[in-house]
Amino acid sequence: MATAKENEGNSFFNLRKQTAPATTLPVILFSAGGSRFAVEASEVREVRDYDEGTTYGKLKGPLPLDFAFQVGLGRGILTRCVVLKPGECWLGVSEVERIATLPRLVALPRIFQGAERHWYRGLLLLEDEVVPLVRTDYWRSLAAAEEPVLGGRE
Repeated sequence: MATAKENEGNSFFNLRKQTAPATTLPVILFSAGGSRFAVEASEVREVRDYDEGTTYGKLKGPLPLDFAFQVGLGRGILTRCVVLKPGECWLGVSEVERIATLPRLVALPRIFQGAERHWYRGLLLLEDEVVPLVRTDYWRSLAAAEEPVLGGRE
């Protein structure tokens, strides 16, 4: 078994060293593909029912991105849209849970080597759960540059 001294260099055991300064971070928690995510509240323009944005043609800009599908969790059941500021990017999600203030943002561990480095800014510690914090600039650029992949309603 490894000793505490041997584990000092392991990033898994050094969350305190990776933690950003203890400032409160208001976030909106949402679910997509059966997983929980967070987005900074200051980056969200509004939350709408999915049908309100798509059925009645009230979307400004591209169609909503199926967030679960985009991050490899399969097609989501879209019931809500999280509209990112300034309003041209809509993330289709299953549920918007609540606003929370989370004090600890942890840098992504080195094990995250692929596309998730673009998708997420870091990890938030919420009670006994680790929640990825969405990198909004990436999603805005994706919505502007590509044909979004839409999810379905089941």
